[in-house]
Order: sequence, then C-alpha cells, then structure tokens
Amino acid sequence: MPGFLTFLLHLARAARNRQQVVALGELDDHLLRDIGLERSDVLSALAQPRHRDPSRMLKLLCCHSRVFIERVRDGFAPRPASCC
Repeated sequence: MPGFLTFLLHLARAARNRQQVVALGELDDHLLRDIGLERSDVLSALAQPRHRDPSRMLKLLCCHSRVFIERVRDGFAPRPASCC
C-alpha cells in the first residue's frame, strides 16, 4: 500500500506542476526569455505524458541552455559549466 500512496502523491504533484507550466505558457515570449525559457521549452514539457512532471523537463531544458551559453561565452572551454 505505501507504494500506491507514493504513486498517488506523485500524480498529484505532476498535476499541480502541469497547471503551473500551463500558466507559464500564457506569458509572452519576452517574459519567458527573462526566466531562461523559450516557448518551445514550455510546449515540449507539456507534450510529456500526463503522469510525468513537466517542471522536471523545464529544469533540464533551462539547465542545458545555460550550460551551452556559458560554453559559448567561454569559447567552448573544456571545464564543466555550472548548472541548476
């Protein structure tokens, strides 16, 4: 039974976070860029199956974007870039 309760809590959190990502999708492109996201990031996260937490995908997309920007700024230096 504890596994089932954990699964239900996971679904509830995913549903709550999905609503928040939908709200992010209502922002204009300029505001999304200010927080490090693109509209395509939001749409990709919402395209995930309903049982997955879309906020986890947004974090990954945002993190990878920052790493790429830091590497370009530093001339593709081999050092590891800071991440979320």
